[in-house]
Amino acid sequence: MKSKIITIIFALYIFLFSILGIILKDEIISPTERRKLKTFPTFELSSEYINEVDKYFLDHFPLRDTFRSIKANFNYKVLRKLDNNDIYIKDGYIFKKEYPTNIASINNFIKILNINKSKLSPSNNVYLMIIPDKNYYLKGNDFLSIDYDYIYREMDKLDIKNIDIRDLMKLEDYYKTDTHWREERLDKVVKRMSEVMNFKYNKINYQKNVYDNFYGVYYGEASVNVPKEKLFYLTNYDIMNAKVWYLENEELTSVYNLENLDSFDSYEVYLDGASSYIEITNDNSNTDRELVIFRDSFGSSITPLLINYYKKITLIDNRYIKSSNYLDYITFDKQDVIFMYSTLIVNNSVTLKG
Repeated sequence: MKSKIITIIFALYIFLFSILGIILKDEIISPTERRKLKTFPTFELSSEYINEVDKYFLDHFPLRDTFRSIKANFNYKVLRKLDNNDIYIKDGYIFKKEYPTNIASINNFIKILNINKSKLSPSNNVYLMIIPDKNYYLKGNDFLSIDYDYIYREMDKLDIKNIDIRDLMKLEDYYKTDTHWREERLDKVVKRMSEVMNFKYNKINYQKNVYDNFYGVYYGEASVNVPKEKLFYLTNYDIMNAKVWYLENEELTSVYNLENLDSFDSYEVYLDGASSYIEITNDNSNTDRELVIFRDSFGSSITPLLINYYKKITLIDNRYIKSSNYLDYITFDKQDVIFMYSTLIVNNSVTLKG
């Protein structure tokens, strides 16, 4: 009798969720995971077609986010596992495992860096700043991580003046639910840059503007309830009056795109997120110095704090533009040039274009 009841319950479960799967409208995007969901593939006689169908049904399973949350909470709170799908939660911070150390990627990063460096003029002052991701400051030996010392040793071998900021940063300088650092805590990095790059540092007063409903990219991946955060973006006269030109978004002329605060990724308020090429001009500057930043997304939030120190800042994101393309917009001559990338990009440099 007991086995019959179990069989009936199981059959009803399968029937109910099959019906729900048919009648419920397919979602296009998963807000929690911040990605597009699979669409039903075009039929073809191949094993790949079967795999794509399987991925489609996994993406559109009824109450999928609810089951993801149940699984995550069970792993963390009942089984006491350190991670769920490579996501760690410790002291209120969410981390994503970055392992193992990808030697081939590090070598590829150096190769692409040298390709870009070869496009520069002998008159350029060239610098390198590798930004440690927040896993660097994760305390304890229970978590696998990349060999940061190896990365920095390899960078030290390059014929580029290195700006090391590892001693400056703390875990508190990063968002709890996101991978990125916090703009309002980066003035100390600007000061270190000034010491190496020889521009005069000033303690600048900024207005702190707050968006208090920020959930970072790791929030959805963790699938557990964690408190929202405050995201600050700093302004002053120079930032608000800077002239900005975006290659992909010519209608936007400001440093911050406030419309992005309510998007899937609020961090894209800084310089409109994924932008391949940007020029920022500060007509209020008392210097003629120019700066070129080769950067990833970490560079978006520190750049506004550098506007006071330069007449013009050009940003190049090699994830979206090749060297053969950005040379259509810039001539290298006497600028300060800094290669500013996170350790995440160094260990995953396949995203960069040569």
